[in-house]
Amino acid sequence: MKQVTSDVNLCRRLFFGGSSGIDDMGISNADIRRYQKLFKKDSVVSLDLVDLQRKLPSSRTNNQGMAIYAYDLPPCLVVGASDDRIVDVEGVIESATYLGVPNPVFVESSHDVMLGRRWRNCADLLLQWLDAAVY
Repeated sequence: MKQVTSDVNLCRRLFFGGSSGIDDMGISNADIRRYQKLFKKDSVVSLDLVDLQRKLPSSRTNNQGMAIYAYDLPPCLVVGASDDRIVDVEGVIESATYLGVPNPVFVESSHDVMLGRRWRNCADLLLQWLDAAVY
């Protein structure tokens, strides 16, 4: 993943969607270079995936894979992106199950649903969910 901090085209493809060097998702190469600087700062901290794998699935789940505290959570929304190259559908479904959310929602977007030309897809979904779940 550290390659995304130096390869503009890879970063675009994985996080923002679109074709190499083409600003077809509302994210210019200059924007990507700015985000890459932020990604580089974030990548200083590493995640030990081998250690994490030993801890999964969480031992604090019921036999359906739901967190034992999920019943105590406020309303939750789990959103996946149709064009996500980072988190697959299975990962979104597992997250929803863990949080006790019966139906994750998928929006037409790349991984970073809040950036690029299709940001409104997720924003509109969130507003609809807030109106239905909270008010």
